[in-house]
Amino acid sequence: MIDFFGLNENQARMDYPKLYQWLLDHVLSERRNNRDKSFRENWWLWGRARPEIRDLKIGLSRYIATCRTAKFRNFEFIDLNVVPDAKIIFIGLESGDALAILSSRLHTHWADATGGWLGVGNDSNYNHSDCFGKFPFPELDEKQKAHLCELGERLDAFRKERQAEHSDLTMTGMYNVLERLRELEANPDAEPLTEKERAIHEKGLVSVLKQIHDEIDAATFDAYG
Repeated sequence: MIDFFGLNENQARMDYPKLYQWLLDHVLSERRNNRDKSFRENWWLWGRARPEIRDLKIGLSRYIATCRTAKFRNFEFIDLNVVPDAKIIFIGLESGDALAILSSRLHTHWADATGGWLGVGNDSNYNHSDCFGKFPFPELDEKQKAHLCELGERLDAFRKERQAEHSDLTMTGMYNVLERLRELEANPDAEPLTEKERAIHEKGLVSVLKQIHDEIDAATFDAYG
């Protein structure tokens, strides 16, 4: 994304001529015909500057993000240099315990119940005002906070390590197989993993991923007493 927030047109042209030219070629013609006066006159800037998100970033080194609409509700740490688009929910928290609690089945079930469902696949839609804003985070003592923080960091690092090692490995693929493992755990007579699922299982070390999530679930429920 090209973000010229805080720069006037001349500053953008002088300091970043290559990016400015891209906007000249691809953005200016559309903005000239926009009915919004601000969009027309400030054509090199984003239409919505989102100052509330910029304020949230102050003092952070990273943030938690989740896709607005997704088959599986996953949360991960994103580097602050990455700008989220409209399909990404930005959460201005950077602690491991927050990531763990949001990744727990308690929160994902809450999100499924309070959010919506969209698309052909009827995927869950994360409504930040209800799914996040009204979610009752537990009050953690120091031991609980340290344990959940370690688990959250481990979850995030583990998934990124697996994807770094296997460029074709997706979060959706790993979590499809994780759900199949849970299905088999609940019903040993269920259909075994397919060849494709077994390949994802080995690349993603999905049994280990499941174990981390199980530990997160146990620790989160403990935090609520």
